[in-house]
Amino acid sequence: MEAQTKYHGYCHCGALRFDLTVPEIKSAIACDCSLCRKKGYMWIVPPAGSYKVTRDDGLLETYESDSLRHKFCSKCSTGITGEHLTGPMTGQTVVNLLAVREINPFQLESNTTTIHVDEPQRTLTPLFPSAPEPHHIFSCHCGQVQFELLTPISEQDVKQDNCSSCIRKAYIGVYPTKDQVRIHGKEHTTSYVYGKKYGIDHHCSKCGVFTFATVLGPPLSVFDNVPPERKERVMAVYHKNMSMLPLNVRCMEGLDVSSLRIEKVDYGEEDYELPEEEMNKQ
Repeated sequence: MEAQTKYHGYCHCGALRFDLTVPEIKSAIACDCSLCRKKGYMWIVPPAGSYKVTRDDGLLETYESDSLRHKFCSKCSTGITGEHLTGPMTGQTVVNLLAVREINPFQLESNTTTIHVDEPQRTLTPLFPSAPEPHHIFSCHCGQVQFELLTPISEQDVKQDNCSSCIRKAYIGVYPTKDQVRIHGKEHTTSYVYGKKYGIDHHCSKCGVFTFATVLGPPLSVFDNVPPERKERVMAVYHKNMSMLPLNVRCMEGLDVSSLRIEKVDYGEEDYELPEEEMNKQ
């Protein structure tokens, strides 16, 4: 019998945790359906009995597209499991490897197989009138949260890292200023604040797609002890960051993510486990 490895998974807020006992994970499956692309999913098809929920606070929500029924944490937006309704994996339960602590998805990218799923063409009903200026349309999957980037994406730096938060929401970011973005349907988002509470994540309450973030920044008191010769430069960076409105590139309609030049930061083998004391604060 092939040696088994126990992996530990959890959504970012810790409300759902699970064990996954399978042979060493060396590859993943991706799907080109519209929901999988917006959620950035990397799947594994676990053998029967290998996936075991160890904590469930009852926060999982279910959303169904033409191709995928998935379950995500309604608090932090982390996708946990799915079932494809069409394509090669129809009827199989799959587990999101982005939620597994011991997996570095950057290392799996070169050994990820993408499967094709035929699905009806997705038609987005705009929540706003067409704008005369050049702009890019972003949307969650169900379409109730939409936003416009009013400047060419070619002028934006595109960044991705694999910290415990960003990787669980599959975040690939651009960082325009607030006056370069128009948001529609913010009332349909769920806000998630964590850690030092320097920002707010917003995901669609219905489909679970992470959409954009609000920058709160540290309190100004943290700069009280900055030496005078450095303070002007430090405060310039602070105000620049405070003017940003980070957007999730995966939400951009008609975008092929593989066509982007993405600046990646690999945090390596850091332990992604959410400490127990942090979980108790959620």
